[in-house]
Amino acid sequence: MRQYVHYFRWYFIVVGMLAAVYGGILLMHGSSDAGERTNAECLTEERVFDYGEVLSEKEEDKLRELIAKRERQTGCDIVLVTLDESLEEYAREREGNVPYKEFVRVFAEEFYDGNKFGYDGPAGDGVLLVDNWYREADGNVYTWLCAAGKADRKYDLALMNHLLDNVYRSVEHNPYHAYRTYINEVYHDMTGSGANRAYIAGMGIIPFAAALAAMLIFAAVHWKSGKGKRTVNAGTYVDGGQPRMNRREDILVNKVVTKRKIQTTAGSGGNGGRSSAGSHSHGGHHGGAGHHR
Repeated sequence: MRQYVHYFRWYFIVVGMLAAVYGGILLMHGSSDAGERTNAECLTEERVFDYGEVLSEKEEDKLRELIAKRERQTGCDIVLVTLDESLEEYAREREGNVPYKEFVRVFAEEFYDGNKFGYDGPAGDGVLLVDNWYREADGNVYTWLCAAGKADRKYDLALMNHLLDNVYRSVEHNPYHAYRTYINEVYHDMTGSGANRAYIAGMGIIPFAAALAAMLIFAAVHWKSGKGKRTVNAGTYVDGGQPRMNRREDILVNKVVTKRKIQTTAGSGGNGGRSSAGSHSHGGHHGGAGHHR
């Protein structure tokens, strides 16, 4: 056994190095810190506005504590607003015939700008979730996720819908858990950790797994070949009492080298356009998406 460990020592070293690099990547993603907040013009230090009264005071305090931590890690203001009132009059005073599904959008954008939220400055980097528990005249309850600054650049429609889907899984029976999910999903999305770390981990482990598989295949082949039939005995090289040496030559009959080019598909440059279905941009610095229940 010691012979095989010694023989394959370079394979173990390579695998160990790949594992160390892979672990370092995950560690860097899990220990991000965006630095000090530079927005001195924000009108409030509050981040949890439970106007709908769906949370206990203890739950609000826990969410504030989590938000403070995630803001430092993401470099984004993270704001939560719950409501339990119709926004029809409020929204249509400002944008005329705005549809029901965007009443919360009008409120969210004005609330964000009016309080001058933004980690780097007024109307800067950050997100705001407005969850209105009031059932509007069309029979639906609406929620809106508003993103600004680098969060707007990060979030496309698919990523926003993924976040809102995860919030909606528990919001009716456990609002506190749903809003924790919102905060943590923002952290995961902005830093590339958590849910996205699963993708990073899956991609990062490929070279590790490939090296390990190659090592095992190589070991198995050589182990099998080493267990061939015994063809040498005490009289093999003795002929009439005199040593006999057999001449052996390896003759190369044919050698074929095949070179194959791996085809790749090049993606188009830039970020492309954001899908407008279910999202809305307003004022040049907001993005957003809404859900209803």
